[in-house]
Parts: sequence; structure tokens; C-alpha cells
Amino acid sequence: MSCMRAVLIALVLVFSACTDTTLADDTAYRRLGDQYTSYDQCIADGDFNPCYQTLTLCANGRVFMDLENAPQEGSYQLANDTAVAKFTTRTVVFDLSHATSTQLPGVHPWEFITPIFYGCDVK
Repeated sequence: MSCMRAVLIALVLVFSACTDTTLADDTAYRRLGDQYTSYDQCIADGDFNPCYQTLTLCANGRVFMDLENAPQEGSYQLANDTAVAKFTTRTVVFDLSHATSTQLPGVHPWEFITPIFYGCDVK
């Protein structure tokens, strides 16, 4: 029985070592703020608030979220095709394949983007 137990422990260790806990690349999503119907409407309002809400998942395990011009920072880990992000006041589960989260309801869908600057390496 102890041989079987050793094999089981070895399999768990091998599987754990092969499982990524963060994304391989910095990854960002955005969506238009709920108060706007289009980007052009946001710009025309001229109130200089950000038009988009953002979510950035860094390869180093950091996560940044800005929903209402109030940036938050935390950490995340992958669970299959889902990022579980922990912030000071909340946990967000983000489905990467569908770009959705029940913790982040909104009018507009999240979209994958390639920004000029991710901010992942800024301390």
C-alpha cells in the first residue's frame, strides 16, 4: 500500500509542476463604461473621465483593474481557463475564454486588447 501511496504523491507533484499558475504573457481587457453607448459619445461628453474600464493580468502574477477611475492592484492565479484575482476588498473570477465575470456585471462586453503599455513591471 505504501508503494501505491508513493506513486500517487509522485503523480500529484509532477502534475503540480506542469500546471501554470499565471498567464505566459501580459494580457489586457477593456470595455466601454456603462454610461456610454459608444467611444465617440464618451469623447463628445468632454468630462475627461476614462471611457473604458480595464483589467490587466500580468505574467508575473499581478493584476490591475480600473472600473470607475479608481485603480486597484492585486494578484491572481489560473484555474484552468479562469483567472481568480484577489484584490484588497474583493475577489474576481474572470473566464478567459468568454471574457466574462459575474463579479463585474456591465452593459458592454469585455474585449481583448494589446495596449502600448501594460504597467506590469512598474513597482
